[in-house]
Amino acid sequence: MIPDIGMPLMRGMGSPLLNLPAGMRSASVAVNRQREAPLSRASVVRATGLLFSLSLLAILLMLVQFYPGVAAGNEQAANLARNIGFGGGVFGLSLVMLTAFYRHWAPYTAPVYGFSGGLFMSGLALAMEQRFPGIAVQSIVVTLCLMLSLYSLYAMRVVQVSRRMFVVVYALTATIALVYLLGFVLILTGVSLPFLHGTGVGGMIWFAFIVVVASMNLLVDFRRIDLACQRPQPLWMRWFLALGLLVTMVWLYISVLRLLANIKR
Repeated sequence: MIPDIGMPLMRGMGSPLLNLPAGMRSASVAVNRQREAPLSRASVVRATGLLFSLSLLAILLMLVQFYPGVAAGNEQAANLARNIGFGGGVFGLSLVMLTAFYRHWAPYTAPVYGFSGGLFMSGLALAMEQRFPGIAVQSIVVTLCLMLSLYSLYAMRVVQVSRRMFVVVYALTATIALVYLLGFVLILTGVSLPFLHGTGVGGMIWFAFIVVVASMNLLVDFRRIDLACQRPQPLWMRWFLALGLLVTMVWLYISVLRLLANIKR
């Protein structure tokens, strides 16, 4: 994922949506390589903290606007929150794809994604909250516990992120993407895959699988940041790394939310 930093392991790692073949990347990235500086973990943490703060701001605004109606059982408020969330998700995905081509835009696109990611998470959580009271907080607790546990395992070297793990993570992530693509094509022909929509035991197993893969992607992100900090990087790299980490966090939270919703059905 990180361009030409001289380490084979760094090629093709990190959040899959931000990783494109070399021939598809913007040529303007080469210009930014000339402006390099030492990269510290603290700078990546600060960038991630800013993006997360923007997500929390979006979540707070959504809660103030829609939670009273959702708590009162207002289905219209829940549907509107869900639609705004989907809009934020689509817009955020567009920003991620744009940044995959133009990585040096990360200092500008990452903060906007932080806000739109907050809209995405809160919109879907509020919609689920109307149907399953308490699920939003439960999803937050489970996601935070997963993230802290994964980081602890990584920091203590209990889990070793090897090159083989990179390959496995990308293969599993690609499998999820292909299954959803197949499901979309089948819908156009009038056929549906029930487990993709969280129906029955099949849906429970499917979303549990996605949670596991998202968690593995988070471990890869931790390793990617460590490797990137071993030598000078372009000035925009801290934002690019923070964006990749936040994308994985959003994916993990949404996956946990969908899994809990399926369990409660």
